[in-house]
Amino acid sequence: MHDHGGHEHTDFDLFYAAGHRWSGNPNEALIREAGELTPGRVLDIGCGEGADAVWLAEQGWHVTAIDTAEVAVERARAMAAERGVDKQITFEVATLADWLDSYLGESFDLICGFFFPAPVVTEQARELARMLHPGGTMLWVDHDWGGQRPERMSPLQMEALITDLVAETDIRRSPRNVTHGAGAHHHEDLILRAVR
Repeated sequence: MHDHGGHEHTDFDLFYAAGHRWSGNPNEALIREAGELTPGRVLDIGCGEGADAVWLAEQGWHVTAIDTAEVAVERARAMAAERGVDKQITFEVATLADWLDSYLGESFDLICGFFFPAPVVTEQARELARMLHPGGTMLWVDHDWGGQRPERMSPLQMEALITDLVAETDIRRSPRNVTHGAGAHHHEDLILRAVR
């Protein structure tokens, strides 16, 4: 899910019901980090209104995209249909926990979590890492909040939980240049790139 401007929204359907919340553009960090990867299967955790999922599909990825907010997923489906990539994206309305409970064992070449506004427990983080194909990449990105936030899994926390399951990890800071949408006031992100 895209970041929610630092506010806690317990009901994301209400959050999205107010209208489009994001810029409609894919995250800059996704374009930079995934742009050179060979397309395969990707899991987009917290897909929001679908800009990242649609961009990935346009690059040739087969996308599984999940979000808890039905109204956001409906917008994402509409965007995918409008851009002609709806056959390449499977959208599901589900929490991460529910999706993991129904997980059928497929593996992914890329797993993306961008500004995911919910806790991720240790076993969920490790299960995600285990879903990567050998050579697959996880991108876990959040704003640099200047400290831990108990309601979110930071890239640093994610790295610590999965480091023994992956071949390499890299964390870096990345400037943001977002001029509109609910996350425009954040100017620096932390990016975890982990390779299985």
